[in-house]
Amino acid sequence: MKQKVINRIIKITLIIIGLTFLFPLYWMVNLSFKSKSEVYDNPFGLPKEWVFNNYGDALEKFNFLRYLSNSVIYSIGTIIITILLGSMFAYCVSRMNWRFKNTALTYVSLGLIIPVQVVIIPLLIMVKNIGLKDTHLGLILPYSAFALSSCILMLYAFFRTLPRELEEAACIDGCNIYQTFFKVILPTIKPALATQFALIFMNTYNEFFLAFILAADDSIRPLPVGLLNFFVSIGVSHWGQIGAAMVITSIPTVLVYLVGNEQIENALTAGAILK
Repeated sequence: MKQKVINRIIKITLIIIGLTFLFPLYWMVNLSFKSKSEVYDNPFGLPKEWVFNNYGDALEKFNFLRYLSNSVIYSIGTIIITILLGSMFAYCVSRMNWRFKNTALTYVSLGLIIPVQVVIIPLLIMVKNIGLKDTHLGLILPYSAFALSSCILMLYAFFRTLPRELEEAACIDGCNIYQTFFKVILPTIKPALATQFALIFMNTYNEFFLAFILAADDSIRPLPVGLLNFFVSIGVSHWGQIGAAMVITSIPTVLVYLVGNEQIENALTAGAILK
């Protein structure tokens, strides 16, 4: 009986914590359907009068499609570079025997503890000197560099669980190392690749700091920076339109998470199989 009471208390506590995480989403959606005056008179309750034209007005003033296309370019470009290079490096250090492979893995792991704020000045100078400032590639390459460490370590964990017989069978069938990697190994770890796709997309799509510094031209800015410009231009005169713009901006990441939430859960436990 005592254990049942404890379990029930734990469940209730977890439900309350979960509801606190959902409250910002509720507040944002609720805000998007309120008029100017009701935002201040009734900040947290349901709208007394539902205002649906906030979304239309926000889309007219907020160049959503241009910022969305930039965010998609950055996200997809970062995903391709990071998964391609990260999977190849993770395969090398997990399945091949070569000198200093542990040193190389340790060096790559250091990327997890280096915050972007520490290297932003030399990074800005480097991007400017090679002529990539205010270009899409000038953001895709830094995004990929900062995403490589976590990608390599997670894929390394998955590669270590694969049986050696996969490479042996591929070798007997006449595959070289590249054919083995692309035709045998990568299809085997599709869940891990899907996990990385979801994580990299959400991290890149929501990134603000690098985009704000390296993308000074408004035509190449992604959604988070474009949303800031919209806030500055509209001020605090109409929180309903601000809420509508935030909801519109959040839709792609919510959809990606709903599709790949199971794979993201696998990513959180992948470290448990590291050897």
